[in-house]
Amino acid sequence: MTDTPLAPDLEALRQDLHRFMRELALENYMHYSGQKETLEIAPIYERYGHLVSKDLAKNVRDRWRAAQSPEEKRSYKHLHHFAFFGYQGNLIKGIIEEIARRQNEMSIRIDGREIGYHSIVPRLTNEPDCDIRREIDDRASELELELNELRLESWKITSEVFREFGYESYAEGCRKSFEIDYDGLAAELRGFLDETEDDYVRQFDYLATERLGYSIRDARKCDLGYLMRGEGWDGYFPKDGMVGKATACFAEMGMPVDEVPAIILDVEEREKKRPRAFCSPVEVGREVYVCTRPMGGMSDYLTFLHELGHAYHFAYTDPNLPAELILVGDSATSEVFAFNFNYLGADGLWLKTYLGIDDPAPIVRFLKLQKLYFLRRYASKLLFELELHSDWNMEKRAGKYTEYLDRGLIAKHRIENWLSDLDPAFYSAGYLRAWIFERQLREYLIEEFGDDWWRNPESGRKLAEFWRTGRMYMPEEMSERILGEPLDLGPIKRELTDLGEAGPSDRM
Repeated sequence: MTDTPLAPDLEALRQDLHRFMRELALENYMHYSGQKETLEIAPIYERYGHLVSKDLAKNVRDRWRAAQSPEEKRSYKHLHHFAFFGYQGNLIKGIIEEIARRQNEMSIRIDGREIGYHSIVPRLTNEPDCDIRREIDDRASELELELNELRLESWKITSEVFREFGYESYAEGCRKSFEIDYDGLAAELRGFLDETEDDYVRQFDYLATERLGYSIRDARKCDLGYLMRGEGWDGYFPKDGMVGKATACFAEMGMPVDEVPAIILDVEEREKKRPRAFCSPVEVGREVYVCTRPMGGMSDYLTFLHELGHAYHFAYTDPNLPAELILVGDSATSEVFAFNFNYLGADGLWLKTYLGIDDPAPIVRFLKLQKLYFLRRYASKLLFELELHSDWNMEKRAGKYTEYLDRGLIAKHRIENWLSDLDPAFYSAGYLRAWIFERQLREYLIEEFGDDWWRNPESGRKLAEFWRTGRMYMPEEMSERILGEPLDLGPIKRELTDLGEAGPSDRM
């Protein structure tokens, strides 16, 4: 890199970055896997204070802007992501710890039984009684109101950081930091919402009437997990056989999970284990945890496959590449590979091959409906977040949450969830861009290696090439490098606008 005055010692910086990310990932894994009572990230930030300082964030941003070569620009851009968001994270670390502590202690009482905060979502997903679901939701909303005081304080501190760096809004800061055209993406997604609305309402009206006993227009957000639970097919997705059945294809691709030393599976049941599955890359290429809390049924397999996609990406990342290019950057990059395996569960041939399902068509159709729901949900979230973050008056726009989400999903949302449903750094856009490119990548894999690409060692070798570079490339760059074309919403629109008529095959 260019030797400029006051430039940080890049090699020392990279070594410390590796150590910091390792300690932080391990602490998060131990807490959210239910093995450590408290989340203690403050001491980690204190040990590496020089990495998360305002001075470093400004220094690397200046060098990113002044860099001459593409390689130099890329490295400093990634370093700026880390230092800038790390500086912000350092300022709110105490709030994050306090939220985690309270969530671990919180519970609600239903029918004389305690339900811990982290067990509320699994209970809602599996609760067939509408009245009980809504009682749980009412009680849970009281917890969210309490936590919102802390969340709002965190967002106020974050806003001040963005102001310090001269940004006119949080949205502008993220646009410039990531160089992502959120507005262009939003315009495309408005079209997608318009084009799919009639089909969505028709399909989900039928599904809700059959499943819930009332129209999607009368449903609430708390009903939707149960609506899409699909427990009628649980017999095809046994809890005890999940690991073996879900990972069989990786063996046929030449990378059996038990022969990838970096991947460590954590599928044990723990009371305080977070219900949302996650992958924790403690050390890319060497130590990657897949943590899931099986509830039983189809969703176990889908989330497990999703996190395995992350795990293989991180396990096959070359740890010798510059730390900033593999440890930090656009989160959407890894989501591409997570979705790539997540949607094996919606591949009829895969379901026949590994789960022995003779007629997978109803499941495939159901999962396409589910995918349509999620795309509409995240499109609505992005539109909400862009308006929310257009200036510094977040609280005045809280009501826009229910406006956008109710319009996109028809079911009614609670205003209390406007902050709990708000992810940092426009993660919603990351998911959407990953969904778009994943569909393009899947079509490429099918064309190159056949419909059963997921059992072809050649496709395994090809994917390992893509995984090697970690987070170096954004989905937009990967699409150009692999396919020679930009991100294209067309393939996913074709997939989800040809669902046919709703009917008995949608029943679980």
